[in-house]
Amino acid sequence: MKWYESLTFASTLLALGLSTPTPAEASEFLLVDVNGSVQIRRAGQSQYQSARGGMRLNMGDLVRTGGGAQVRIRCSDLRTTWTMNSNIERGVVWGCPPDGGFSLRVGRQSDNTLGGIDPNLPYIITPRRTVISDPQPMLRWNPVAGASRYTVRVIGSDVTWETEVSGTQVPYPGTPALTPGVTYRVIVEADTGASSQLDVGSETASFELLYPEDLELVAADVAEIRQQGFPEETEALAIADIYIREDLLAEAIATLEPFVTSGTETLEFYQVLGDIYRYIGLNLLAKQRYERAIAIATSNEDIQGLADSRSGLAEVKALLEQPQVAIDLLMQAQSGYEHLDDTERIQEIQARIDDLT
Repeated sequence: MKWYESLTFASTLLALGLSTPTPAEASEFLLVDVNGSVQIRRAGQSQYQSARGGMRLNMGDLVRTGGGAQVRIRCSDLRTTWTMNSNIERGVVWGCPPDGGFSLRVGRQSDNTLGGIDPNLPYIITPRRTVISDPQPMLRWNPVAGASRYTVRVIGSDVTWETEVSGTQVPYPGTPALTPGVTYRVIVEADTGASSQLDVGSETASFELLYPEDLELVAADVAEIRQQGFPEETEALAIADIYIREDLLAEAIATLEPFVTSGTETLEFYQVLGDIYRYIGLNLLAKQRYERAIAIATSNEDIQGLADSRSGLAEVKALLEQPQVAIDLLMQAQSGYEHLDDTERIQEIQARIDDLT
């Protein structure tokens, strides 16, 4: 089961006065580690830019190594890696299997999901619009000022469970047992009267349990990544990709967020988390992650990263009903893509600006 395939938000987008977009088609490649002078040229762009470990690339991108340089590339099948030695220029697919790629990005306009925008509500943080692997998940929600007790319910076609707690998280005890493939919802009510059901994204804040046979495949893929000797941060990004592939978005978040807590300056952590939070309808959290990505990209003079992060934040601002701020961010992003001679993205951004004008 894939959330990307089973859920559509055309009606939401139309209600916002937005066009119905085309889903992402690009597959994901990952620069595992970069040693020496390595540059990339993205498809549709005329300029090369410096490469670094953790960068995500797409079909059609080129990688060029200088003298004595070396780079490892993880293919879009999320398992195969290949190595480029010095003084070579190759497309990212050169050492990859011909088939088996996955489209992983959850940051396109089609992924805009209302929700998580009212701090006065106990909106669900996790599990939210995700598949889970643990039949006893931790349930977490937004704290409400003035609340001292919360009533928590898990409901589904075969489960009705309720408890009352004073904190903002509680583990589901596993009884009644969750059934793989069944849709469940968490509902939280504060003793102030605020309810998670008042969150505009509450209807999509549901979850399912992964089937055991799929869990075995995921565990095997994660174990294989861990055996390849990736740098710690790149390993986390690669494992998160495995989880995203299977819609285990709560686990992808749990894999990446500890690096944010520890203060990582790797741009991709913030971009990927911003994309996921926007997809699952936690837009205040998405806003924070995109803003940090913008700060890092600005400090590093990373034109591509800055443009991508600004366009992501613009989508959040549109959801927060701040169209002029969104337009300003999109115009700044467009300027970055113009510097990179990325005609396709320039046109996409212009169409988005026209939507919001």
